[in-house]
Amino acid sequence: MKMRIKKAFLGGALSVLATVAVGCSTNHSSKNSSSSSSMTTEQVKSHYTTALKYLDKGAPQQAYTELGKVVSQNTGNKKVKSLYNNLGDLLSAKRAVTENKLAKAAKKLQQLAKVKEPAKLVKQIAAVQKEYQAVKLAKLYYNETVAYYNAGKYSEAGGSYQTLMALSSKYQAVASYQEKVKSYQQKIATAQNQSVASQAKATSKTTTISGYTNARSSKIVSSTYASKTGSSISSATNSQVSSVVAEVSDAQILTKFREVTGIPQEAGDQYYVTKLDDDTYQIEIRHTSPDNVNVSNLKGMYKYNYTTEKVQKADEITGEYTNIN
Repeated sequence: MKMRIKKAFLGGALSVLATVAVGCSTNHSSKNSSSSSSMTTEQVKSHYTTALKYLDKGAPQQAYTELGKVVSQNTGNKKVKSLYNNLGDLLSAKRAVTENKLAKAAKKLQQLAKVKEPAKLVKQIAAVQKEYQAVKLAKLYYNETVAYYNAGKYSEAGGSYQTLMALSSKYQAVASYQEKVKSYQQKIATAQNQSVASQAKATSKTTTISGYTNARSSKIVSSTYASKTGSSISSATNSQVSSVVAEVSDAQILTKFREVTGIPQEAGDQYYVTKLDDDTYQIEIRHTSPDNVNVSNLKGMYKYNYTTEKVQKADEITGEYTNIN
């Protein structure tokens, strides 16, 4: 009986020792595994540096993937995780712009506007912001071209068409709008030619004053001339028109205006500027129609606040101004 008790005791003890040994082995193995999967400070730093190099090459997706190797093991520091998250937002914004999902892109870009470093990331954010603004303008000018043409405002339709086609076609969404609007080119040209012919037929005598087509059609030039002389611009000599045009010019304002809006300057564009108050300027852009030199296309009437850098564009159907940047 005593012998059986001793054997049972020894068996239990051996079982406990075996369990303890297995547990120790498991713990040791787990520690080794954890140790082998974690990264050293130098390794984390190396991945971060590589990510910055990718950003410098304009490859945010590769930079994001590179930092993902660190974040997936939960070994990244605050700087690494911050860059990783911001790159995720940047890629999301870029994808939304390409797919013409402007509301989603705007939300992401608004979040990224708070980012101040690293400089390479800020540069990439600025590039996506520039593309977003170009697509936003393309959508605006496409819709205007269609709406103005349908409303019989052919000068305005021609101006919006020209501005849309002057935008950079390297952006996928912009190129898509440019392709869609091409069918309106001939429609607008035909309508403008018919309008000019009708006006000429209705006029009993041909005007003896020619030249300065854009300036004579300008609302700003006409208003300025009338306020100075009390007469209509239609009876002004070319010399008088030229004098007024010189008064409604401001190269500094126009440079800043183009910077904040992304509206391209096309050869042949004519700009007319007048000051509305201490901070706000009205800017009118005109361009002679490529199909008829007697037609002045209105590329837009804008209000530009020099202090806030906000720009509004007039809807030539409703007369209302809306923000464009």
